[in-house]
Amino acid sequence: MTLPEKTRYGRFTIYSYDQPADARVIIEQISQGEIIRSKGRGGIRVLSIDGRKMACRQYVHGGLFRAITQDRFFSEKRALDEADMLCCLAESDFPAVRPCYVVAEKKGLTKRLYLITEFVHDASDLLDIWRMASGMKRFRIIKRLAGLIRRLEMLGVFHPDLHMNNIIVAGKDELVFLDFDRAFKKATTVNDMQRIFWRLDRYMEKQVRKGMLTLDAKQKIFFLRVYQKFAGCDILSSMEKQQRKRSILNRIGWHIESFLYGGKR
Repeated sequence: MTLPEKTRYGRFTIYSYDQPADARVIIEQISQGEIIRSKGRGGIRVLSIDGRKMACRQYVHGGLFRAITQDRFFSEKRALDEADMLCCLAESDFPAVRPCYVVAEKKGLTKRLYLITEFVHDASDLLDIWRMASGMKRFRIIKRLAGLIRRLEMLGVFHPDLHMNNIIVAGKDELVFLDFDRAFKKATTVNDMQRIFWRLDRYMEKQVRKGMLTLDAKQKIFFLRVYQKFAGCDILSSMEKQQRKRSILNRIGWHIESFLYGGKR
């Protein structure tokens, strides 16, 4: 994999994974581009660089203490790791966005980080498609998603924060993954895959509680059965045994977040 080209511009450091661009234009676009605030924690900024449309995501800490840590990081490693992961996935023809630039903005002893990727045209959010989809189409989406997660496993990619809000539908109902923050290479185990599925389940249940979508047990079971068929292991039985305990822990977490940051419980 080719190392990114590094350019300094004032307090900014730009790492280019794409064709070289005017650093001044990149920085101006980051500060002036249109923000779609409903996407991700900090929203997605739409940029226009050299006549091309791109998407810019600023890194913001998650977790219960995000109000303290906010958007400050001590190095650009987190953004560079994600860009490297996206490059590896592109080389393997996995349907994920391609990285264009990583930008690190120095702020005293810390940095603000930005990842700029290609903009996928004529695409819709998977959650929006899910809300309007018929039962049959939902099962087709589930089958496709299970197959792609199995492909990630075969590529040795562990993604502990996978959820549907970071997947879009483009072209002929093709799923495209947007976010590989915190993903890394490792030989995944059955326990690793269960962790991925529980994270996905927690996210979906949270959306159900908010009234954002509907999801029934048959669809969850179908997802696990399709994955089992691809992987050749019985993951459904062990996850069913843990379901009650997980549901209780999820509710506790949601109430803590609601108390600290507000929002619908």
